Amino acid sequence: MASDIEFFNGAPSFTVGQFGEVVNGILKASFDEGVWVEGEIEGLRKPNPHAYFNLIENVDGKKAQVNVNIWAGQLRNVQAKLRNQGIELKDGLKVRLFSRPDYYAPFGKLSLVVSDVDTQFSAGDIAAKREELLKRLHDTGITRRNKAIPVPLVPLRLGIISSSTAAGWADARQHLIESEIGFSITFKDVRVQGEDAVRMVVGAIKDLSSRTDIDVILLMRGGGSKSDLAAFDAEEIAMAIAECPYPVFTGIGHEIDSSVADAVAHTACKTPTACADAIIEYVEDFLGLLNDRSQLLQSRTQTALERSRTKLAVANDRLRTRPTMTLDRVRNKLNVIAETVRLLDPAHTMARGWSITRNADGKVVRSTDDVANGETLVTSVADGTITSTVDATSKGTK
Repeated sequence: MASDIEFFNGAPSFTVGQFGEVVNGILKASFDEGVWVEGEIEGLRKPNPHAYFNLIENVDGKKAQVNVNIWAGQLRNVQAKLRNQGIELKDGLKVRLFSRPDYYAPFGKLSLVVSDVDTQFSAGDIAAKREELLKRLHDTGITRRNKAIPVPLVPLRLGIISSSTAAGWADARQHLIESEIGFSITFKDVRVQGEDAVRMVVGAIKDLSSRTDIDVILLMRGGGSKSDLAAFDAEEIAMAIAECPYPVFTGIGHEIDSSVADAVAHTACKTPTACADAIIEYVEDFLGLLNDRSQLLQSRTQTALERSRTKLAVANDRLRTRPTMTLDRVRNKLNVIAETVRLLDPAHTMARGWSITRNADGKVVRSTDDVANGETLVTSVADGTITSTVDATSKGTK
């Protein structure tokens, strides 16, 4: 090519095609062994079987970008390596890509043709962003909002968010059925992984939050790779949980998995079945308490009845015996009174030598002042009366 170069006014002169060949020659000579380029993915398009996007960077407030092409064979390799680290190729992901620059003359476009990816670079950036998000949510009190909402005493009305085809939901549903508790379930079928997962989960939480027939919300997703569970680290889901007026229980992934959604939720359970079991336990605790109180009420009622029976028996006995005893006492008193009256009868007194004297008017004479000379008196003695006339009276002396 160098021998074929034409010059004009002392400078090389090329056709467009020639210029493209020169540029590619320079790029190949400069980056023959390839080059690692870091940046953030923007505008990802994956028309099968290839992927296209821009790799961007903010430089002093201005965006620098370069086009990226990943052909089918390399795309499978790149996605597989990312998935092994629980990472999904998507917009916003920071990546370090191994590539070779290529100038495509028909489009006049310089692109990086990717053949490999540094997964640790992306994993480190994701972990840093996740920790930064968790710290911000904790420092602003957002992780404590939903935890402060009390769980109803008997949480029977469940709002459940999951995929209807997920095995985790099927297991959890079986536990709810086997509990034989009459749960009322409002189910929201959503994507739990992939591009639409965050949007659908947030929409489901907001929809259930607007209802008045919900006690608690269960957000469930069975096991999977880190990439499969990545949606539940999204800030949008965390904020939707924090703003929810109902307690949110999460059962996401396996026992070793932990998501940002778990950190914000009222109660984080290890699996979907554990999530269902946690709600079942709430209800069973109430039923156990109700049973204990019922037995206590029954015991106290029985004790009260037995005491009442005892009191009634005593009262009945008293009712039968007291009238007789009372009558006997009254009879004895009457006998005493009768004897006293008998003894006080004048006839008995007169039988012992006493007498009663009355004047003509029948009044009892108690003093010499009650009679006058010549007055007729009648004196009653034990066996009759004696009539006499007052001849004279005299006062007695002490």
